[in-house]
Amino acid sequence: MSALLHLRNKKGIQGIYGRLGDLGTIDEKYDVAISTACPGLNNVVVESAKIAEACISFLRKNNLGVATFIVLDKQNYSYNQIATPNNVPRLLDLITPSVCTRLAPSLLPVSN
Repeated sequence: MSALLHLRNKKGIQGIYGRLGDLGTIDEKYDVAISTACPGLNNVVVESAKIAEACISFLRKNNLGVATFIVLDKQNYSYNQIATPNNVPRLLDLITPSVCTRLAPSLLPVSN
């Protein structure tokens, strides 16, 4: 992950937001439960498929391992409040996007 952030910061590649788990806040009392239930929090959020491809090429070229990407321009999830039994909040509702609300839909696939 640090190599991808270096790519963003030093090489000027825009559209790499970072590790999903670093892009939101979780109430401390739910932190362990959410972190355990959502291994997708290690996914890397990027703006477009083109940016994801550049990141994958960089990782391969430098033999830095693999990463799973969430591509925002490919997301078609709706981030709406829904009624739940006994008004219990969904896991997703316990995470607050810290960068922008546009990132909220990227939380849906990893919180279901």
